[in-house]
Amino acid sequence: MSVEAGFQAELYRLLKNVVVGRFSVDGVAFDDVEFEKRVDSGRADIVVVSSGKPFIVIETKREKVGRTTRNIDPLSPDVIGQAAGYALMLGAPYFVTANPEFVASFTMPSRPGERLDIARHRIKFWHLREISEDFCREMLETIARFHIASEEDRARIRTPLDWAFIIRLRSFVSWLSKIVASSLKKLRADKKFKKMFEEYSKSRGLKFDPEQFAKEVGYIFMNKIIFYKILERHYRDLPRLNPIEENDAGKFISRLHEFFDKAVEVTGDFEAVFKTGIYDYVVLPEDPGSLRDAVDDVNAFIKDMDYYRLEDFEADIVGHVYEDLIEPEEKHQLGQFYTPPAIAELITKWCIRSPDDKILDPAVGSGTFLVKAYSRLRSLKLIENPRRSDRVIHREIIGQLYAIDIDSFPAHLTSMNLAMRDVREPVSEINVINEDFFKVEPMQTILTGYKVRTPKGEVGREISIPLVDVVVANPPYTRWTEIPDNTKETIRSRLSDLLRKYNLTARVQQGIEPGIFIHFIMHAWSFLKPGGRLGMIISDSWLQTDYGMDFGRYLLENWKVKAIIDISARVFPVPLIGTCIILLEKPINGEDLDKNDVVFTYLDLPENKTFNVDDILKTLEKPEEYGEQYLIKKIKQKDIPRDQKWINNIFNVEEILSKLKTKTIPAGQLFEASYGNATYLYLASKRKIHGPRNLGSNSFFYLNKEKVEYWGLEEYAYPAITSARYVKFFSFTEEDWREVRDRGGDCYIFICHKPRRELPKNVREYIKWGETECRTKIRETRGGGKPCHLAQACQEREKQKQHFHGWYDLGGVKDSSIIAIRNSQYKVRFFRNSIGAVSYDNTICLINKKNLDDVRIKALLAFLNSTFVHLYVESKGVISGGGIIQLNVEDAEEMPIIDIQSLSKDDLNDLGKLFDRLDFEARRIGGADKRENIEKLWDSVIAEIDYKVAEILGLPKSLADEARILAKIMMQRRLQRAGEARPQALRGEEEYRISKPPKTRKHRMVKEDQHQSSLDSIL
Repeated sequence: MSVEAGFQAELYRLLKNVVVGRFSVDGVAFDDVEFEKRVDSGRADIVVVSSGKPFIVIETKREKVGRTTRNIDPLSPDVIGQAAGYALMLGAPYFVTANPEFVASFTMPSRPGERLDIARHRIKFWHLREISEDFCREMLETIARFHIASEEDRARIRTPLDWAFIIRLRSFVSWLSKIVASSLKKLRADKKFKKMFEEYSKSRGLKFDPEQFAKEVGYIFMNKIIFYKILERHYRDLPRLNPIEENDAGKFISRLHEFFDKAVEVTGDFEAVFKTGIYDYVVLPEDPGSLRDAVDDVNAFIKDMDYYRLEDFEADIVGHVYEDLIEPEEKHQLGQFYTPPAIAELITKWCIRSPDDKILDPAVGSGTFLVKAYSRLRSLKLIENPRRSDRVIHREIIGQLYAIDIDSFPAHLTSMNLAMRDVREPVSEINVINEDFFKVEPMQTILTGYKVRTPKGEVGREISIPLVDVVVANPPYTRWTEIPDNTKETIRSRLSDLLRKYNLTARVQQGIEPGIFIHFIMHAWSFLKPGGRLGMIISDSWLQTDYGMDFGRYLLENWKVKAIIDISARVFPVPLIGTCIILLEKPINGEDLDKNDVVFTYLDLPENKTFNVDDILKTLEKPEEYGEQYLIKKIKQKDIPRDQKWINNIFNVEEILSKLKTKTIPAGQLFEASYGNATYLYLASKRKIHGPRNLGSNSFFYLNKEKVEYWGLEEYAYPAITSARYVKFFSFTEEDWREVRDRGGDCYIFICHKPRRELPKNVREYIKWGETECRTKIRETRGGGKPCHLAQACQEREKQKQHFHGWYDLGGVKDSSIIAIRNSQYKVRFFRNSIGAVSYDNTICLINKKNLDDVRIKALLAFLNSTFVHLYVESKGVISGGGIIQLNVEDAEEMPIIDIQSLSKDDLNDLGKLFDRLDFEARRIGGADKRENIEKLWDSVIAEIDYKVAEILGLPKSLADEARILAKIMMQRRLQRAGEARPQALRGEEEYRISKPPKTRKHRMVKEDQHQSSLDSIL
């Protein structure tokens, strides 16, 4: 059974499951679902029946004479027409067209003589991830509610027309890419293509996926058709592109290329759009049936582009289609994230000051920054001279914009995006270079891959990038290990001296992986004129890392740092990527950097709040006037600390912590911090041995009750904490441990500090099992799937004979009464290890240097769970996936703690009682691991602890309140990274009308945008 036939049968089955038992929505009752219902000489794929009559006709394939096209495009007019025809003959008021990726629903015309029109008769369009009963139920509910709704309510249900256009483009690319992918085998026999493909894959530095290549070919092929249809509306001498009747695959493509060549000839321009190198290889199937289907669908798209007019949409349609085209994994590696228009507008407005500014984007993507730069330059030129013609302005601006991208695919998109700014004015000087930015130098002449017409004939187009006034970019969001090898080598040769000087050379084994945005900023310096400006949106991870302090030192010594804008909301679609905007100015020779004012701004964007671009720009210009509206600080560049993480420049953390530190001692005076408290983990944490700071194989060392009994390991099974989810309170008691044990959880760790020869037979057999059958469970790409004893940590113990008897020996257990959850989603939590358990490596164990009695331990735990300590962790910790804050052992030892040995008996007792209350309340409300519970505790018992700490230390009560407010803000900042992407949180001149559908259940659904304009006139 084909995929499409399977889709039809599965959709029928799921609908049948939903409708069984007379599914009803607001009085609309669904009785039955019929399969392959005969209609005249054909068959309707699926018919949903309501009140005994056909209600919805669903088409998943298109019937033709002698064959069936199964992979339909649901928004093709031919497909819509066929489904509407069946609905008309059956008397059904609604119909749906669908394939495994897209579903579109429509209402039939209701007035006599009324023609079917997508603008008037569309209902809702969906972009599926997978088909499910939930989706089927939602589709029926949507159509039923549309059926009974008023016209006003129907308008709210309908998918906006601009989104309908995007789905039409995406569905065409999806369909065509499958055609191209299935024909790639034939292309591989072409020696010229094979050589080009190998060179292209090598230039990208990645293992290139032929299916991804097919998508890109399909997209660029689509772009050419769209752009040609735009040009033919503006150039009378350009022949009209109508459906092409041709039965030979090669001739059909050749005929299309003749039209594209004619466009270059007539306009004298647009080579960058129509001459695309390897992407010109479009191959259609040769067998007559499949070829006829492919030709019909391309022709249908050509007809559609008379109906949909891309140039009439104000939004960056090219960018929005591109946003979903690249696979997420490759997007992450290449950094190809579509920049929200308002972000690009903010940066370009700040950077571009003169109508004559030259602008470079060295990581151009689909061209969003340069589109905004075009708009900015145009407005400045019209202010300078309102009478200048649009064509002259267009020609000037195109000559002022320069773009570089390592990937030819987004480079093509930029060329098209810039060409579309004014298609009436041919300009052959579009300065888009397909090259690795780090291989390019200022003033270097680069030969492009296409030719231009000159009075002397066709010549290769050469581009030389001058020193520019502005550099703007959204550089890749990649760590050092994800950068292609050839780019790494280029970076090393270009920037090695600078990287060494500022200690920014990647050291992967030590966990130091500066993002590639640092290298972009360093290299961009050489392209800027003195006094030139740089604006980028980059990862904000550097604000809270040690390498970020080194990067900050580089910035302070080489740039005038004008502003750092930290954004709370996630603006990119990929989760966990937090961003900030960095605005820099290259100093003029001899300029005193110390006198420069640096503005730090934090944009806290709650769910229903937005910020206006112009308001933010005013804030940067006059920060003292906007202090009440924004969290904003202005600091002289000379006053920025070189030895502190830059997050402290945004939030007033140090002002609070500096007062705390004068009254406290470092935790390292009483404790040694370790990742877990098995002796091996302690030695690795203190770098007394070189092994990784983990056990090596949880599969071997973690034990549950059943496993202990099976192997007879009772003497070597040490009560353990093996997961943070087992510790929900502020103490871990015997009862808590037994609950884990009785549920079958891993509640022991294998501790065997003896030579193998002295062990009982059953224990030796267990160790042998670890060397033969037991396997590590981490991903194979990270070295997993090997026998447990070969794990890196195990091998290190095998070498360290002075500490361990073999790979299986963890060396014993260090005493630790206080343990912290290392990775905290909400508030950091220190808990009492009441049973002396051994803890795993994802905890911070405070190894006792001095003997402290229970009274002092509880008093200290009260302090450690105060807001003051949490604020310290927020300022020192590293933010990881899901908005998690991560504490390391070095910062744990520097953590300010109350000098517990100098407190009075009354203060010790008061703090101890507060800790007991904290643990009791956490147990009463069900745990301290949920946000709502944390907030209850924070505003009650923890607040009392804060005030008591302030009283004991002689600090004002208001300082505790300030710490609590700031700690909550910083926590919220982290958590918003893991929330839904909100690129519309910043608003500029272009309304963010095209909203990516939110994810619902297992599919994505289009959401009505209240700001969308009516596009009926366009269509």
